[in-house]
Amino acid sequence: MKTGLWSLITKTPKMAFSRKPTCTLFFILTLSALALYTTLRHHHTRTPFAAAAAKNHRNPLYYRNIFLSTANNYTIAGYLRNLTLHPHLAGTPLSLSTAVYVQSHFQSLGLTTHMTNFSALLSYPTRSSLSARFINGTFFPVPLSEPDVPQNGVVLPYHAYSPSGSAYGEAVFLNYGRDQDYRALGVDVKGCVGLVRRGSGMSRYEVVRNAAAHGVSAVLMYTEGECKEGVERGTVMNGLGDPLTPGWAGIEGGEELDLNDLQVAEKFPGLPSLPISETAAESIIESLEGEKMPHEWMESFKSGNRRITRVGPGPTMLNFTYEGEKKMATIHNVFSVIKGSEEPDRAVLLGNHRDAWTYGAVDPNSGTAALLDIARRFSLLMRLGWSPRRTIILCSWDAEEFGMVDWIN
Repeated sequence: MKTGLWSLITKTPKMAFSRKPTCTLFFILTLSALALYTTLRHHHTRTPFAAAAAKNHRNPLYYRNIFLSTANNYTIAGYLRNLTLHPHLAGTPLSLSTAVYVQSHFQSLGLTTHMTNFSALLSYPTRSSLSARFINGTFFPVPLSEPDVPQNGVVLPYHAYSPSGSAYGEAVFLNYGRDQDYRALGVDVKGCVGLVRRGSGMSRYEVVRNAAAHGVSAVLMYTEGECKEGVERGTVMNGLGDPLTPGWAGIEGGEELDLNDLQVAEKFPGLPSLPISETAAESIIESLEGEKMPHEWMESFKSGNRRITRVGPGPTMLNFTYEGEKKMATIHNVFSVIKGSEEPDRAVLLGNHRDAWTYGAVDPNSGTAALLDIARRFSLLMRLGWSPRRTIILCSWDAEEFGMVDWIN
């Protein structure tokens, strides 16, 4: 009995201790299987982009393919529609609304974004008129704006920074307004109102400067193209940037020149000018007599079905008036920064201007819409673990149309 009892006492604990490691091992294996199952199940339920990103971490080709494949014309069209709902000339309240739209878009993507405001000298029209008196005594008011364009914020066609002035004189066609064009014409044009077609590498400022040097009293410019009733607005300033801060940043409280400073005054032409449509220009040119059109002009002159052989001066008389104002206005630049992972102090700027003479569907907001979509795709890549080697700054500039007043500052 004693032996049997001892045997029972000594064997029972032995059996208990021998089973415990087996149970523990079974428990551990069960937990491991559950953990593996959960991990695999979670892996398969993640988005394809997230799963692939984990597998292709730091693979530039993978991120490049994602960036290209997620471009969406429908999304870009939506951005373009929002940007062009209203005219947004720089320095106006509607221009600020487009800046806020771009800023809000960048911020909604989780990008570090800020808006910087500058005060700059801009130029706006107040009144303009043009009329023609033909040789038969008839009087014709020349239309200066596009037909069927609602005037709800659309600025009248004008040349920014043109001086105000009036002129009454014989009409004369001056081709591109180059020095060789005056030589080819070979007549005195002093006191005339000149018509010039845009092109041949001549800036508007150079055209007006040449006209003033030859005694012309005012200049009308038109652009040849398919939209014959369209009018091309533009600037006649000589140079780039805010005229009051040439060569340095126009920050609040910083140094700026006076409007009457000689360095400022020489940026503006001394002769008034206006843009007109090709249709309006041809209605005047075809009424001219005087000198024959030089042969070298005719080779590139696009007159449609009209036969134009004489270029004046006269006998058609033009009555020209333009009044404008130069004033300080606030412009708005929007920036979004994506910090570089390896060279954060070296930046790549990717940007486009946002302001427009009118609605700006082609120039500039086809580019701005693309910029907004690029920002969307960069944001997607960042969520997948991507970061650029160098810092990327997305830029939306204002007041470019006035002469790159935007980012030059």
